[in-house]
Amino acid sequence: MSRQLFLTLTTLATGAFAQTVMPTAGYNCKDAADGRANVIYVAGSSAIRPFLGVVAGLVKADGYTLVYQSQGSCTGVAAILDPDATKHLIKDIPAAAGKAANYALVLNADGTGKECFLDPAGNTVDVGASDVFADSCGYTLGAGFSDFEGPVQPMTMVVSAVSTQQSISAEAAYMVFGMGGNEGKATPWTDPTYYFVRNASSGTQQMVARAVKVPADKWWGKDRGGSGAVRTGMKTLLDQAGAEKGIGILSTDVVDDERGNLRVLAFKPFGGLCAYLPDSTATSFDKRNVRDGHYPIWGPVHFFAQTSSGVPSAAASSLVTRFAAPKLDQTLMDAIIKKHLVPKCAMAVKRSAEIGPFQKRVATDFRCDCYFEKVATGASSCATCTTATDCPSDAPACNYGYCEAH
Repeated sequence: MSRQLFLTLTTLATGAFAQTVMPTAGYNCKDAADGRANVIYVAGSSAIRPFLGVVAGLVKADGYTLVYQSQGSCTGVAAILDPDATKHLIKDIPAAAGKAANYALVLNADGTGKECFLDPAGNTVDVGASDVFADSCGYTLGAGFSDFEGPVQPMTMVVSAVSTQQSISAEAAYMVFGMGGNEGKATPWTDPTYYFVRNASSGTQQMVARAVKVPADKWWGKDRGGSGAVRTGMKTLLDQAGAEKGIGILSTDVVDDERGNLRVLAFKPFGGLCAYLPDSTATSFDKRNVRDGHYPIWGPVHFFAQTSSGVPSAAASSLVTRFAAPKLDQTLMDAIIKKHLVPKCAMAVKRSAEIGPFQKRVATDFRCDCYFEKVATGASSCATCTTATDCPSDAPACNYGYCEAH
């Protein structure tokens, strides 16, 4: 069977998005009577759903409600940047022709979500959420549009916790996702029906695709439709035989909450000498190897919005401008770290292109390494402080209660 036919058949059979439950009759996404008069419509990445659930409480304090529909990162980019205005609308997607439904979610202040009905004519997207840069989806960021970068999001290849596999090289991943197991040479990942993958619209797949040099639209495996479905499917591989065959792709904000069920594979890039986990150990959450550039599969979360003189609409601003300041609100910082993402102030490196070369952050950039490690791991070796006068000369800045270099 050809790869394209295989992908088409499996997509029809298994394509499912995160919001498949039909909303309660009469429960509309925008409803002033239920306190949802001011709505921020967000579309795009399914991987970012856990993080948006936390941010929902922050925008609620501004009087806004987040309504989110998951359709993949590139759909989120298109919802803002595509010249076809019809792509700027999100609509209810009932189940049809073997494909699961995809409804929008009202994200509550406590992070929970409830399916809701969009306007029958569609609702205009305020913010497109993407795991990848606009050009990864074939778009150029022109005048009148802005990319508000959020925290760094690592992407991973994962197996069941029952599996004995601990690592994967870029060469092996190429044989798996690009060659369907290479006729058995990519043992134990030789059966594409056990590949828990996404599609070319997925930011997770776009990012991993660049790291393993397999075009995102040429992958072997079953398109599961969303990160939630990948996670759920991988958790069903409880017998040894199935667990050894299974491999999937997930972001750390999804997989890190499932460490009892799923294992992140250490990754060795092309030309690399060693395989690295995102964290310093399999039990840590310190993202040490992401932060210093040893683990390569990561990029900033992108929030795309239309702007006028560089300023987004009031609704979009309530979400995207939270990430613009060097020093983030501490509540937002906590939300980022607890969802296993990395604030830019805790990164020693940065990049300006998808899986592009690393650049050192400017030495005078605002730092939050100490606070990040305290929240992420429960401990920090840094000196605590109330003001800068409490700090030594080699770490003179008092940031979030800890002495930092800047």
